[in-house]
Amino acid sequence: MTRVGLRLHALTAVVLTTAAAGCRRPSHAHVTTYSPPAPPAGFVERSGAGWRIAIPSTWKEGPAKDATVWSAADPQAVDAFHATVNVHTEAFTGESYDYARASEAALRRDARATVEAVREDVVDGDPTLVLETTWSPSPPSTAPFRTVQTALAARGVGYVVTCAASSGAFERYRSTCAPVVRSFAIER
Repeated sequence: MTRVGLRLHALTAVVLTTAAAGCRRPSHAHVTTYSPPAPPAGFVERSGAGWRIAIPSTWKEGPAKDATVWSAADPQAVDAFHATVNVHTEAFTGESYDYARASEAALRRDARATVEAVREDVVDGDPTLVLETTWSPSPPSTAPFRTVQTALAARGVGYVVTCAASSGAFERYRSTCAPVVRSFAIER
């Protein structure tokens, strides 16, 4: 091979190596320039251990089931179902995006759940997924319901925020659930 041929061969190897490295999944690092959206009129901020969220001011906080679950509900039922928001925490070491993927996999294994939509988004500066899922009712409830949720992770803790409404009323609640999920933030 000529000297020019060797240089071209070496340059091609460098380009291919760089391109191959660029094709790998990039890190889903926190976006430091992220600016949180302002909560809509009529929303109030609530917080728990390591997180905060904005919910409609008319929604009432429920009794804590344990230290890992917080919830609030619309006092008005639609289709015999009270729209709710809940925050669940558990141990998780890793990035928010990885936690969201693990949450999606768990939903897909649940026989009562049908994942309807998955989209990548940035919530609280972290690349993550927003998942919409339809659920079969579980006794004593007879109403199927739909959820929108996202997952964030930091400092060894995974956080899932879920907004739920009856399947028949979900489109009416979409304009409520979307800002609830988008307002979710965690301590870093």
